[in-house]
Amino acid sequence: MARVSDNQALRFPIWLVLAATFGGLAALAVALVAIAINIRAYDNTYDLLNLFADREITNLEKALRSELDPALEQVRYLSDLIATGRVTAGDNQRIADLLMGSLAASPQLTAVTFIREDLTVITAARQLEGRLYASQVMSGVATPRFRMALNRGSVASEPIWDQPIFLPQLEKPVMSALAPARYKRKVVGVFAAVVSLPAISENLKDRAGPQATPFVIGTNGAVFSHRELFTGDFHLSEKRPLPRFNEINDPVLAQYDPSKAVRVTPPERSSFQEQEVRVGDSKFFLIFKEIPNLLNQPLTVGVYFRSTLVEGVIDQLLRTLYWAGIVIVIAIVLAMALGRRIGHPIRELADATRHLAELDFAGAASLTRSRFREIDIANNAYNSMRNGLGWFSTYVPGSLVPHLMRPEGSAMLASREVPVTVMFTDIIGFSGIAQRLSPRRLAAFLNRHFTLLGSHIVAEGGSIDKYIGDSIMAFWGAPEAQEDHALRAVHAAQRIAARLDADNARRARKGLAPVRIRIGIHSGTVIAGNIGAPGRINYTLVGDAVNIAQRLEQFGKQVDDGKRSALISISADTAKLLTPETQLTALGHEVLPGRRDETEIYRLG
Repeated sequence: MARVSDNQALRFPIWLVLAATFGGLAALAVALVAIAINIRAYDNTYDLLNLFADREITNLEKALRSELDPALEQVRYLSDLIATGRVTAGDNQRIADLLMGSLAASPQLTAVTFIREDLTVITAARQLEGRLYASQVMSGVATPRFRMALNRGSVASEPIWDQPIFLPQLEKPVMSALAPARYKRKVVGVFAAVVSLPAISENLKDRAGPQATPFVIGTNGAVFSHRELFTGDFHLSEKRPLPRFNEINDPVLAQYDPSKAVRVTPPERSSFQEQEVRVGDSKFFLIFKEIPNLLNQPLTVGVYFRSTLVEGVIDQLLRTLYWAGIVIVIAIVLAMALGRRIGHPIRELADATRHLAELDFAGAASLTRSRFREIDIANNAYNSMRNGLGWFSTYVPGSLVPHLMRPEGSAMLASREVPVTVMFTDIIGFSGIAQRLSPRRLAAFLNRHFTLLGSHIVAEGGSIDKYIGDSIMAFWGAPEAQEDHALRAVHAAQRIAARLDADNARRARKGLAPVRIRIGIHSGTVIAGNIGAPGRINYTLVGDAVNIAQRLEQFGKQVDDGKRSALISISADTAKLLTPETQLTALGHEVLPGRRDETEIYRLG
């Protein structure tokens, strides 16, 4: 008989380990819990109160930030487009398209506005003068709020929140996130993203538990969020945009008084304050805390609930003492059978997870439901992870996914200097196309266009960095080195041009106008890697080579003969990396926008 190694001898069947673990730990846990409940039954009220308040207020704070943060992100993104020169402050149509895109990207927004220094105002709103999802350009000289927003936003160093205002045309109070738009360090305007406070209150009122009422109050007593907010006639106006806490139909909140509150103890475990109030024969707990700088001002976030909620929990805990012994006996009896039942799906889960870790979606089959809650949760989590990774692989460039899944992936994706080739594409006359198509048809048009171009980029080993309106930014040479990165980029451009020719022939047979694009390609050294804030990073490129590729795409406007489906402009730095048989036409030397030196430019094909 073969001798069993020590390592193999120490490996036990999972069902046996589970049986021993479940039986022993369940008995021990129930016994310890029963003892702890008996000792602390009379002390648990405030501990449970703290836990409940922490959960409710933390959830409310997170929900509030999730409603507000998209507005700051949108104005920050829009101001970056101006600062980087990708959009000019005087291009009304382009800015209007971007504002409409911001509305589509952030359902929390009511309107997005760009206020130019001369008080020319470009506005996109979900409802504008009776029209849905419309934009307009107008003068804001006669409107004080535009002048105030321009003055306040121009001096800000980063996106900020303006004070609440009441808009008579909307008949509701709003708040605006402001961000200065600077180009070459000069303020050329201010972006403002408007959120509706009634809409935020409506979205937040169901975030707390059914037995808790959330509220948000400013330092002056104005109510920013409450379940009953904006349901009555508070006679709001431009001078009085929000009601006070004692003016809404809530007898509990009407007694809110921070001077009568006490800090929840122990203070090192909590930052909450508590106030007890009575309404008739009922006692309520108001639990709240101050958030110093949520909307550029201190806000008090809190919840209140009946005291019977906590007292009822204590009674339920005490009743569990009777059942503790019974649970221990049942746990031991069922442990052996349960261990065997659980062992099989755990083994299936482990095998499927191994395939998933290798990105083998075919081998990582979907797991069925289980009668055991924990296994069912694990299976559901695995299925969600499997589906999520499938979507993840579509949202993240395919060349990055394997690196992200590896332990050493962070080192591979760290910022470093690499030689790459960058490509920018842009649809010629897109503004006219966007005006002719409905939003749904425009989205379908762009999806088909991006699929057409993206398939050839990926087929040549390229990575799509981002979609910018109707443009694509792609690159070759990172994160893995590609010695022929320039040749791959040019081949992708040639295949795109051929595909567009065929597609335009199809469109011509249907009586449709052709779709034409400009492509700019440049090779150079960039910083490639994970760039961004800790909570939101992108693997992207930073460097002058990116700017030159974008300028080359724009340069195509100067040499467009109106005949080619794809007008491809490449730099001499890319041309010298190509094979001799590549057909190039010299276009001379040009000083591209934002550069001092001349760039030698060629046309591909």
